[in-house]
Amino acid sequence: MNVRYLYGKKEFLLPVIKDKAGLRLSDITHYSRMENEKMRDNEMKKIFELDRNLFSLTVNGIVINPNEMMANPVLTLSPEHCYCICFTSRKNDESLYDTFKADICIGFDVDMLKERLEITEEKFPGVELIGKEVTYYHPGTPPDTFTPKELVFYKPATFSHEAEYRLAMFFPKGKKGFKTIDGTVIPFWTEGESTHMTVGHQKKGFISGCVTEVFYRKD
Repeated sequence: MNVRYLYGKKEFLLPVIKDKAGLRLSDITHYSRMENEKMRDNEMKKIFELDRNLFSLTVNGIVINPNEMMANPVLTLSPEHCYCICFTSRKNDESLYDTFKADICIGFDVDMLKERLEITEEKFPGVELIGKEVTYYHPGTPPDTFTPKELVFYKPATFSHEAEYRLAMFFPKGKKGFKTIDGTVIPFWTEGESTHMTVGHQKKGFISGCVTEVFYRKD
């Protein structure tokens, strides 16, 4: 069993684990607009600064003299857009209650949860769910990958205390949005706005059956 923990507010999460509400996934741009400064991060820009004395820069076959550079070269990489929900491997941790401004910590079997959320693939063909531990990087270290989908699971080392496991939902390329029953197309995301998706099921236990344990913050 692969258990990871979700921190949040009781008013929002208790209905989820009581089968009264679905589980919310947020589009990745939302994290740059979060009110909680400790969690705010521009997920659509992964910035790496390379030490000019350790790496060579070649332009048109000519190696640039590092002593003639005004500053270290900077790489700004963009991950693939997706919806995600963020868990942690840290169980009932007092410091994370503070970081996330949370009063409840819920353990989920994330493998089971991923399997159940894959029901969205039936509704929206081409959707792909990937669950993965986040890799934390130092801005001065070159990335291990340049693949946009893999970059979703990279975050600056300043967030390493979160020990994050991320469940990400990628939508099919070449399509503009989710098509509803009546034919309306809802854009996958809108520039400058946060979008959220709630996934649930009429069947009791669809989400709650993935819950392993529940903790509450001590007063």
